Amino acid sequence: MKYLLYLCLFFISSLLYAEIRSEIHTIKLGDTPVQIVREGESGNTFVHLHENERTALKAAERFIAQQGGTLITLRHSGQRNIVFRINKVTYQFDPNRIFTDQGIKKTLRQYGPYSGAAHREVKRLAQGIIRLIPPGKVIAVHNNKGYSMTDYFPGHPLARDAKAWHHPPGTNTRNFYFVTRYQEYLRLKKLKYNVVLQADHAQNDGSLSYYLAGNNYINIESAHGQLDAQFKMLNHA
Repeated sequence: MKYLLYLCLFFISSLLYAEIRSEIHTIKLGDTPVQIVREGESGNTFVHLHENERTALKAAERFIAQQGGTLITLRHSGQRNIVFRINKVTYQFDPNRIFTDQGIKKTLRQYGPYSGAAHREVKRLAQGIIRLIPPGKVIAVHNNKGYSMTDYFPGHPLARDAKAWHHPPGTNTRNFYFVTRYQEYLRLKKLKYNVVLQADHAQNDGSLSYYLAGNNYINIESAHGQLDAQFKMLNHA
């Protein structure tokens, strides 16, 4: 009996270890180390790019602990943007705008100076992230504050980036899916979720959704603090 108890405890501890097993890849941008953390080993791939979007991270971690999957997340300063210095010059960028050269230029210039050296550093980070993303469905998790699916409605700033959208009356427009596959759009529409289908010729903003436009990519957006809502959306992604 005691042997069986020890065996059970060993089995449980092995499962727990497997759940939290991770690998860390550190890339230095100038004088700033940025960690790309990958947790898990199988199942769907979840990507968390904005470190300050903690509700999204908690939802993904909860989902993976229960159902499996691989999570890729960034660790640097605890903030949304990444700040680094080269030769005493400070640069800043949004890590979800770095997956094309045009996106890198735009995001660096949006937040401060631009240089070829800074561009190359940021591109190394983007390549490091991409290398860790396996083939198959990619599910990004984000939290928003001043952004919602209404930005894609006709007459709004991002209208040309949406091929179609579905908004069930009475639902929170800050909780929505952004997808690249028409089949996923129809499936989520049938489930009565808010969903936006990316346009075939969306603007090149350097985002992961633009880079993975030809893949099965789903972005789950929710308001900060709405953990249960985002976790429920993960279950239907």
